Amino acid sequence: MTMRAFLMRAVVRWSLCCAGLAGCLSPLTAQAWTRIGETQDLTLYVNRSAIEREDRIRRVWEMQDLKTPDAEGVRSRRYLNEYDCTYKMHRLGQMTSYAGPKLTGEKLADVKEMGYWRKIPPNGVFVLTYIAVCVE
Repeated sequence: MTMRAFLMRAVVRWSLCCAGLAGCLSPLTAQAWTRIGETQDLTLYVNRSAIEREDRIRRVWEMQDLKTPDAEGVRSRRYLNEYDCTYKMHRLGQMTSYAGPKLTGEKLADVKEMGYWRKIPPNGVFVLTYIAVCVE
């Protein structure tokens, strides 16, 4: 085997390894999103395969796909939502907002900390995920 052929094989192997590694490290947009509900303003998705349970608390990643951009130009957002199944409360955190649909386009905002616990409104969008993760 010539040195040139050896180098070509090494480059191809390295490229395949990098492509495989990149697939393993793909962003959260590659999660298995399940459509859970829709309002006139947005479609709500959850990652049902990654629900975390800790006593009465459930943690789940959610994605909102807005039908039209909001005042800040946000068209979609991904966030961690924690649900307290006993007290029917939730809190959001680790939210990232995007200018495009389904977590595409420019990243417009990124909030790492968790918010305050709030009661889940009976007719609000979060009641859909609450039912999916807390009512068994």
